[in-house]
Amino acid sequence: MLTNIPIFLVAIFAIIIISLSCITLYQKYVSSIQLETKAKKQNNHITIIDRCSSILPYWLPLLEGLQNFGQQILPDYPFKLMSLYKQTLMPFVVFYVTHPALAFITFFVLYYLFVRAKSPIPDRPFIRFNVLQSILLFLINSLLGATFRALPIEFRMSLYGLMLCNTLFWFVLSTIMYSIIKSIEGKYAKIPVISQAVRIQIDNQQ
Repeated sequence: MLTNIPIFLVAIFAIIIISLSCITLYQKYVSSIQLETKAKKQNNHITIIDRCSSILPYWLPLLEGLQNFGQQILPDYPFKLMSLYKQTLMPFVVFYVTHPALAFITFFVLYYLFVRAKSPIPDRPFIRFNVLQSILLFLINSLLGATFRALPIEFRMSLYGLMLCNTLFWFVLSTIMYSIIKSIEGKYAKIPVISQAVRIQIDNQQ
């Protein structure tokens, strides 16, 4: 049956398929160039104040992560590291733990000032991106911490429980440190799924 199809029809069909594929690839290439150009333009308008202000919101997920996972595993780390932690971050963590309402107040203040479409302050895209990303990291840390605490205490104190806690701790720490470094550089962080979700949220509000 297929052998009865004229060759010129097969050739036309092949040309159409190839043409559509080339057009699709070209459109994707153009869109990627446009996104890169837009990102470069945004980076050119990022000031020192934007960079410094974008670092501050990451204190919220950092303290939440240290509360949920750091306090359990850091005592098992080398003494010098634990001593450094006690002298630097531990006072903030203790204050954060003893004032649980502080996290929710900070969360709603950040949401009101930066995330809402009708924000009372001028729109700064770089700051808004990092604030929204820090809020998302805070919510993820809170969810992971609540899930971990819901596990049986026997498992949490076991070797596998400590391994899980250690993994979650370094996940939290690495994502926050990466975001802070990108903020200092004046570049947008590209954390898989998380940064994409932030982009989608910002685009939907525009």
